Amino acid sequence: MKGLLALAFMVALLPDTAHAAWLQAKSRHFTIYSESNEAKLRDFAEKLEKFDCLLRRVTGIDDPQAGSPVHVYLLSNDAKVKAIARNPHLSGFYTTSDRFAFAVLGRGQKTGQFDAGAEEILFHEYSHHFMLHHFPAAYPAWYVEGFAEFFSVVKFPKDGSIEFGHIPLMRAPGLIMASPYPLKQLFARDTEGLGLRDGDRYYGTAWLLTHYYQYRPDRREEISHYLKDLSAGVPDMKLDSYFAGGVDGLEKDLRAYMRQRLTASRLAANAVTVGEIAISPVDPVRGALIEDELRLMNHPPADELPLIADSIRATSAKFPPNAYALTLLAEAEWKAEKKDEALADADRAIALDPALSRAYGVRANVLLDRAYDSDAEADWKAARSMIVKANRADTEDPVPLALYYRYHQMRGGEMPDVGYDGLAKAYALLPQNPEYRANYAASMAARGDYARASRLLDPLAFSPHPSGMREWAVGQKAEYDARAKEKAPPAKPPASAAP
Repeated sequence: MKGLLALAFMVALLPDTAHAAWLQAKSRHFTIYSESNEAKLRDFAEKLEKFDCLLRRVTGIDDPQAGSPVHVYLLSNDAKVKAIARNPHLSGFYTTSDRFAFAVLGRGQKTGQFDAGAEEILFHEYSHHFMLHHFPAAYPAWYVEGFAEFFSVVKFPKDGSIEFGHIPLMRAPGLIMASPYPLKQLFARDTEGLGLRDGDRYYGTAWLLTHYYQYRPDRREEISHYLKDLSAGVPDMKLDSYFAGGVDGLEKDLRAYMRQRLTASRLAANAVTVGEIAISPVDPVRGALIEDELRLMNHPPADELPLIADSIRATSAKFPPNAYALTLLAEAEWKAEKKDEALADADRAIALDPALSRAYGVRANVLLDRAYDSDAEADWKAARSMIVKANRADTEDPVPLALYYRYHQMRGGEMPDVGYDGLAKAYALLPQNPEYRANYAASMAARGDYARASRLLDPLAFSPHPSGMREWAVGQKAEYDARAKEKAPPAKPPASAAP
């Protein structure tokens, strides 16, 4: 709580800044922002670290490369979440910026047992994040969603253990009243075009099937074999051949399983690790700008960008000059194609804080465009200098790493190893970002490793949700597969039979 009373007093004295004090909790895998009190924030941070520990224990992941921490924003109510999401039906969402993955949730409690609360939404989305980081592959849509649903309902008893595998009650009405989604359709489709009723059935059945194989070891090998062959691209897979009794037999057994008393699991307290959690007050200026920053990060349409920049400018004007606020304004201006203003505000930010990587990143973007237009050596040199300064200011920021690769792409000529290495690190820090994944795949293809390039695109091409990126990835993956086949050595002819 050090400095918190003084901070609250200072905020109260500022005119037109009626914001509660924001707190930040930093742990190994998360950075959490909330206006709640310190005790509640610490409890929430501990739950998130326990959840990460659960996923690692269950999946056998012991990867010291944690990547960039996920940022979690707990807003005071669901209405704010819906406004930032630009969707009246979302009470929480997850996406990526160019620096980190982030989730936005409301702090309100569940309105009923059949609704999804903030924790369930976050656990579902973090399960996707975890899968993409540690075992990305060409999984079918139902399994991607079933895995996330399986871990979405977690309980934390007072003894320090973790319970998981519980029924997601928000899916129960669809399963019980409308019956499970037909398995032949579940295996064949993604989530595109599903209405509310069928969506609940689809997600509920995906959960049920994942639960079934988790607790039926006698049939677990079936799904492992199926997923392995699907991920490997085995041609002409005959679905019925993977399951005892075919898909119809599996569906019959699954319906019978649903009528049983379903099992949940428990991870003992002595197997749970949390690690250090550091809580500190958020700078009042940054706290006042959090919602504008979220709007800017959440991929706004072009016509909203000037409004976001205006809002950042108006809020910043209520405080003394601040490097973070000026950098955020510069980023908004850059995205709104106001390059001169972006450069000027980035310069003002750097004058206040010469160690702010993000401000150098804005300057680098503006100077890269200027160099591309002029093709003058001095402009290329200036752009490269800004990228280097951004990287030195924060070596774990993926933006300057990716910018260095982009610099060499824009300038042309042979890509140096250091360019490939920078992009590889940006991807390793944030493999959930589709642009980093796509660019890294392209860099592998440029080096002639078409097979790896194709595998890197699997999570995009097999995404459960339709998008332009998915369509692109499907086409690009087919091209990489064809090029990989061209490079493959011819198969050896069978040995002749002995005379």
